[in-house]
Amino acid sequence: MKITSGKYKYRNIEVPRGIRPTTEKVREAIFSMIMAWIPDAEVLDLFAGSGAMGLEALSRGAARCTFVESNRQNQKVLQANIDNCGAGGVSRVVGRDFTAALSEIAGSDKKTRFDVVIIDPPYEKTDFYDTAMLLLQEYGLIDSATIVVCEHLYDNKLSDTYQNLQKIKEKKYGTIGVDVFSVL
Repeated sequence: MKITSGKYKYRNIEVPRGIRPTTEKVREAIFSMIMAWIPDAEVLDLFAGSGAMGLEALSRGAARCTFVESNRQNQKVLQANIDNCGAGGVSRVVGRDFTAALSEIAGSDKKTRFDVVIIDPPYEKTDFYDTAMLLLQEYGLIDSATIVVCEHLYDNKLSDTYQNLQKIKEKKYGTIGVDVFSVL
């Protein structure tokens, strides 16, 4: 698998065992949809896996990316991918469960507000979307300038709203659904 565009274009991305990576075709489609939000953005890649989505954002001009990945084996592959792209100076890896990671980020001295949040948990973890969307708002990690991108199985429809988050786009790519949310 490779980065599809930008300064890391054609860099190889290793995929951890048991991970379902976002295909190059779907990544390309997602980033063409959200490109207006990418330049100089603070990005949160929740459930990072290989880090392909966050690295794609950095490659296309995002300022920084926080990668959240709880699995230690996946973290090693993620760090190798970050190193391979030379993105270590603009990347932060939080190796915790996503609820603990969001709490840690919110409680840090340099609390971050994210411009772009990517939520792509294992597809069978449908309750993770609800929890992540609510915690992002509760902890003040997003605001009216933020977009939240959710990748899921198209048949597992997400709600149109999560408190102040409103679905603004919904796309289908084969069996994959991509929803984009914005704060009301």
